[in-house]
Amino acid sequence: MAGIRVSKFDLAHIFGVDTVMIDVWLKQGMPYVSKPGNNTGALSKQRDWVFDTAEVIEWRMSVVSEDAALA
Repeated sequence: MAGIRVSKFDLAHIFGVDTVMIDVWLKQGMPYVSKPGNNTGALSKQRDWVFDTAEVIEWRMSVVSEDAALA
């Protein structure tokens, strides 16, 4: 199932966290569609991260499940 593509700011708002937490999640392996300056052609001037909300929700659910299993 495809989610909505959103920016880092919007993703933080959706999850009720600040963008610093989004950076932490990125370091933990959170999936993203694209990152700033990582595209070619017409999108080469992209200045923000792009995330698929469905992919991030699925990733967060797996991380939470793993953390619960370790507790």
